Amino acid sequence: MVIEIKCEEVWREISNYLEGDLSRELRARMEAHFRQCERCSAVLDGTRNVVRLVGDDRGFDVPPGFGHRLFGKLEAHLGKAAAGAARPVPTEIPLGVTEESIALGSHAVYFWETKQQFEDGVRFLEPGLRGRDRCIVFGHDSTNRSVVEALRKKGLEVERLTAQRQLVLLSRNAPAPVILANITAEFKAGVQAGAPAIRFLGTLVFGIEPWPGSDNDVLELEAKVTAAVQRFPSVVLCMYDVRTLPGRVLLKGGFQTHPLVLSSEGLRENPYYIPEERFLDALHRVQ
Repeated sequence: MVIEIKCEEVWREISNYLEGDLSRELRARMEAHFRQCERCSAVLDGTRNVVRLVGDDRGFDVPPGFGHRLFGKLEAHLGKAAAGAARPVPTEIPLGVTEESIALGSHAVYFWETKQQFEDGVRFLEPGLRGRDRCIVFGHDSTNRSVVEALRKKGLEVERLTAQRQLVLLSRNAPAPVILANITAEFKAGVQAGAPAIRFLGTLVFGIEPWPGSDNDVLELEAKVTAAVQRFPSVVLCMYDVRTLPGRVLLKGGFQTHPLVLSSEGLRENPYYIPEERFLDALHRVQ
């Protein structure tokens, strides 16, 4: 088995590779890398062409200092490429609601009662919309409009962001299995579009528009989202309206299906969280 080699190591040894001054093992590792890495193959071809040009007896005189400038530019170019290759993949993103960060793959609940608390929760989307994250808003149409209005108050160009699909509005108008499939499809689209992270803001309000299905549909969806979000570089924040939601939904949906709780004290682990399989088993037993 040939041990993989990093691009930076290839660049350091590329002259020795062309001169044949390498061990058999290192040459094999570099050749395997060239077959897979287009960038390093291009560097190899460019370096080989320079060597051929310099060694050509039909060569021509170059201006004083040309070699120094050439190698300076080459080193700068390779340095930028190395910095790009070594850039770590983010594992957390700014929460936005508070000064904290939140790990990708998280599913959190936020309880709100006043208009100000609602708008504070919407701040979760701001860092993503001002950056390059894909932001998805999910809820009843009327609540989605309230989210959009809160974003406009912050000076965000909602029309442009929705036209570019950096901001996506999903309506709560289908049964739980269809909704989960739509959410998953949007997450995949965000990843394919190159978004570094996906922010999903779900709003749960009762009494404004009818929910398509029973309370159990809501609870099943929440229980399954925790596993779904961990498959993507994403964070889901669910905003629960404590003024309108039934106690059963607040207790089971709010506390028992979210591993994290966001409150005035900040982001905390939820001691009442129940993993999906156990939660659904208990939910179906009492039906």
